[in-house]
Amino acid sequence: MTDTRATKLLGYIWLQPGVSRLNGWTLLYVLFISIGLLVFLNFQQPYVLEVMLGIPEQEHGRVIAKMGLVHEIVLISLVGPFGALADRIGRRPVLAIGYIFVAAGYMAYPFATSVETLTAYRAIFAVGAAAMISTFTTVLTDYPKETSRGKMVALGSVLNGVGLSILTGIGGQVIRMLTEAGYDPVIAGRIAISGVGMIAFLSAAIAFCGLRGEQLKLEHQKIPLLKLVKEGFGAGRNPRVALAYASAFIARGDNVVVGAYLSLWVQQAGIAMDMNAGDAQSKAAILIPIIMAGPLPIAALFGYFNDRLDRVTGLIIASSLGTVGYLWFGSLNSPLDGAAIPVGIILGCGMVTSVISGQTLIGQEADPRITGSTLGAFNFFGSVGTLVSTVLGGYMFDIWTEGGPFLMMGFGSALVLMFAIYVRARHDAPSSDMRTA
Repeated sequence: MTDTRATKLLGYIWLQPGVSRLNGWTLLYVLFISIGLLVFLNFQQPYVLEVMLGIPEQEHGRVIAKMGLVHEIVLISLVGPFGALADRIGRRPVLAIGYIFVAAGYMAYPFATSVETLTAYRAIFAVGAAAMISTFTTVLTDYPKETSRGKMVALGSVLNGVGLSILTGIGGQVIRMLTEAGYDPVIAGRIAISGVGMIAFLSAAIAFCGLRGEQLKLEHQKIPLLKLVKEGFGAGRNPRVALAYASAFIARGDNVVVGAYLSLWVQQAGIAMDMNAGDAQSKAAILIPIIMAGPLPIAALFGYFNDRLDRVTGLIIASSLGTVGYLWFGSLNSPLDGAAIPVGIILGCGMVTSVISGQTLIGQEADPRITGSTLGAFNFFGSVGTLVSTVLGGYMFDIWTEGGPFLMMGFGSALVLMFAIYVRARHDAPSSDMRTA
């Protein structure tokens, strides 16, 4: 039966029938705040280890890797089921619960007294991260019409970058300003990190009140949860879906490498230049927003053209940028070198275009009957990629070279690039006739 409800225009984006402008504006807020909330904790980890727990500098990479392993085990275990659960009970309650768990993790994190308790609090955070990642990705696919999907994902990537830049930029400077005002460095860190937890609590209320309270289809209610999960992974038999899963493997690792290991690299480089931990953290709070915000005009332009290209072609362009940016940045002597900013912007262009191309590809190829399950599998592969980049990156950082995590991501992007070229040559026709761009 055709849905005859009127479609609405949100700026230049056409929404699906039944999605209100309030729903659309709430989604834009979710896109603005969510990635920042998920990444900011990685950004603050070097400060927590150095100042609050007194962990020796030469062990930081491996400690971050071990905590990341626990985080990703929780995430991998839950992200698929959360995506399927969203198909059954609705997006907004799952997303709101995710924000609440993330908020609890933030509120507890700066009060940890050992690596063990810090890891336990990180596991609580990971439960919320799994719910958030699986659900807001699903909503991003549900709300725009196919003709506007690329524009919505591009706008979402811009909002991701702006939100992350603001949160890391302000959050990193808050610690420095509080310590300069006479606060103890530990207390300053607790205020900054707990404050972000309060933002997460507020976001839970906004998401629950503003997102659509959808009535789910009968066939979704009858399908068992485990079957929905199996269907999501079975969708990978489509080579274009498999390519989207591979892109998620690399793209999700991007945020860990930039959020955790770039801030750690900057902090250690700053301390080597006789800066204190707060000043070194403020340097990271300048560099990371530049890398995230610098490519935003490219993101908007790429989203426009991505709706007019084969989505695999867009992924080829994105993977090429990622390969060049990561390999070049990982080869730098120091992230405080003058070349770090222009090279970092190229890296950021690869990050943001990879997200756009992967999201639009999976949004186009996902079977509408199992969208939540397919996106749950998409996010599962992203979680595995994050696990690999977290664990291997930490050991590479401590044992090989500080640029090791970036070189690793560059080689991974090159593999996705080759896979994308193969799929474009052999499977160039979209599997669905939904695409009208």
